Amino acid sequence: MRAVVRDAYGPVDVLRLATAEDLAPEPDEVVVRVAAASLNMADLDHLLGRPRLARLGTGLVRPSSRRVGVDVAGTVAEVGQAVPGLRAGDRVWADLFSVGHGALADRVRVPASAVSPLPDGVTFDDAATVPHSGSLALQGLRAAGPIRPGERVLVNGAGGCVGPFAVQIAKARGAVVTAVDHGDKLDFLRELGADEVIDHTREDFTRGDGRFDVVLDIADTRSVAALRRALAPGGRYVLIARRIGSFAEKALLGPVVGRLTGTRIGVFAWRPNQRADLAELAELLAAGDVVPRIDRRYGLDEPVEAFRRLGSGQARGKVLVVP
Repeated sequence: MRAVVRDAYGPVDVLRLATAEDLAPEPDEVVVRVAAASLNMADLDHLLGRPRLARLGTGLVRPSSRRVGVDVAGTVAEVGQAVPGLRAGDRVWADLFSVGHGALADRVRVPASAVSPLPDGVTFDDAATVPHSGSLALQGLRAAGPIRPGERVLVNGAGGCVGPFAVQIAKARGAVVTAVDHGDKLDFLRELGADEVIDHTREDFTRGDGRFDVVLDIADTRSVAALRRALAPGGRYVLIARRIGSFAEKALLGPVVGRLTGTRIGVFAWRPNQRADLAELAELLAAGDVVPRIDRRYGLDEPVEAFRRLGSGQARGKVLVVP
C-alpha cells in the first residue's frame, strides 16, 4: 500500500509518500480501499502539532502516529472475522480524527465502528468532503438551538472548510444568512446561497447595524465584548474553537456576558464521526440542500502541493486527495 506519512511535526515539507506491506485487519477492524480523501484545517493543525497542548495526546516531541488525513470515502476491501454487518465492496465514509488518521492512502485499516454506510446516491468525491467539516457545521448550528425560518444567521469565516457547509445547512433550515470572509471569496459565498456577504477587511460585523439571532464563529476574530454588539435580544453565539485562549475566554466569560445582555455566548463539545450526523448530512446531500464544493484534486504523490493549497486560504471549497 501507499500512504502519505510524516516523521516529525513541521511544515508541509515533512510529508512524504511511503510504501508499506498491506496489513490484514484485526478481528474488529476493516480495511477500506480509499476512493477519495479531503483536507481540513484540522489536518494542517495536526501536521504542525498545534495547539501545543494537543501534543499531550499526539506526542510531546514527535507525533505518535505517522498517518495523515481524517476525511475518507471508499469501499470495504477486507473485513475482520468478528465484524458483523459489513462485507467487501460496501461503500463507507468516516472521519478518522479519533482513530489515528490515515485517510491519505490507497488503503487504510480502521476499527469497523469508525465507518458508516455511504448511500449509493452520493459520489465518493462529494462524500470525502463532508465528514469532518460537515459535522462541525451541523453540530455548531445545533448547539445554537433550533434555527427557525426567517432567523438571521451570521457565519464568520464562511469561505473555509466548515463555513460552506454551515451556510448551506442554515439556508436549508430557512434562515437569512450573512457570510463573512475576505473580499476574494464574496462571489463564492453568494454561490453557496448567502443572502448577504461582508468583506471582513473592509467592515467589522460587530460594529455595523446588523443584529443576528445566531452567530456561528469559525474565524474566531472578535472578543466577547465585541460579539455581544452583534447579537439581537435573545441571540445565540457559538464558537468553533481552534485556539486555547479564545476557547477559555468564550467558555468562561461568555455565559457571564450572556446573562447580563440577555443573549447566549459559549462553545460546544464537538463529537467527531457521529453516525447519526453522517446520516443527516447524507439526507441533505441527497436532497440537494448541501452541494459540496471541490476546489482542486491532487494525487497521493502531491501531498505538499495539496497542503500548500489548503494553507494558502485561497481554496474555494475542499481540497481533495485522490489515490
